Amino acid sequence: MDIKEDVQIPSRIDLALKVNGTLYEISVPPTTRLVYLLRDELKLTGTKISCEIGRCGACAVQMNNQLVNSCLIMAYQSNHASIITIEGIAGDDLHPIQQAFLEEGGFQCGYCTPGMIMATKALLESNTAPTEEQIQEALSGNLCRCTGYGGIIRSVQRAIKDSDQKNSARSEVLMIHEVQQLSREEFLLQVGWVFEHSPWVAEKAWESRPFLSKEDLFQKMVKVVENAEVTDQLKLLRAHPDLGTRLKISEVSQKEQASVGLDKLSPNEFREFAFLNEKYVEKFGFPFIMAVKGQNKDSILAAMKERIHSSNDEERMNALNEVYKIAGFRLNDTFQ
Repeated sequence: MDIKEDVQIPSRIDLALKVNGTLYEISVPPTTRLVYLLRDELKLTGTKISCEIGRCGACAVQMNNQLVNSCLIMAYQSNHASIITIEGIAGDDLHPIQQAFLEEGGFQCGYCTPGMIMATKALLESNTAPTEEQIQEALSGNLCRCTGYGGIIRSVQRAIKDSDQKNSARSEVLMIHEVQQLSREEFLLQVGWVFEHSPWVAEKAWESRPFLSKEDLFQKMVKVVENAEVTDQLKLLRAHPDLGTRLKISEVSQKEQASVGLDKLSPNEFREFAFLNEKYVEKFGFPFIMAVKGQNKDSILAAMKERIHSSNDEERMNALNEVYKIAGFRLNDTFQ
């Protein structure tokens, strides 16, 4: 005799997920797909709906560092996940990939473009110098009915070229006396990246030339931050990426995190980092910052667990001191 029990299916389920660095706690019907959660609930309409069967790539986003078609992901599968959409990849300026698509005409109607850019971003994070064949393969899941793909391929290649030129322009190790000869624009190119996404530090330091030594340059940049308003200091801290989750991460930060294995976290490690980052940001209003050189995953986690108990003012100073360490390491790699 079969015994049937009534199974109560909830009308809504509660989720907590981080989207573009912001934590959302939301309730949705259990049949909701991630694409509809993003568009209808969070109003992030850059993620497009087209085929709804995972064949066109218009709805592509990154979930826990992996490129996914959000039409194939149920909302409940994103619980406690970290999501990046097209709205989350740029700061004050366009992302270099977006700029390349704009300059090379990598779109016509533009409907497929967000997915193309997200797929390109995922490709270049895993392969900084892909061949044209590898680009075509990486974009094979993204359909475009307008361009014929020529402009799209050129856009990806332009993004790679621009990145190479930018890195080459600042790759040469300079003597400190050469810095005195740099124009403001050249100085910002060489030094503006040292404080994460905060070229204003270098710009203000440039006004205090000459720099007698590398240490003198470093101390003058530190002084700029120390003399800044608290609001500007907090803006500097908030410019840093979450450790281990690769949100809005610069190329140099990506390499630094990869050097200690933060780009290859297991699912459990990723969840632990994401949880601690979330609690830390919730308390202090900026991401956990630590100079990772010479560290490892365990020591970073231990520091997160310890520092989360600091007072707000104490932790702001702790974070700024870590920012100074990061800048010092970067300067040592740039100047003699």
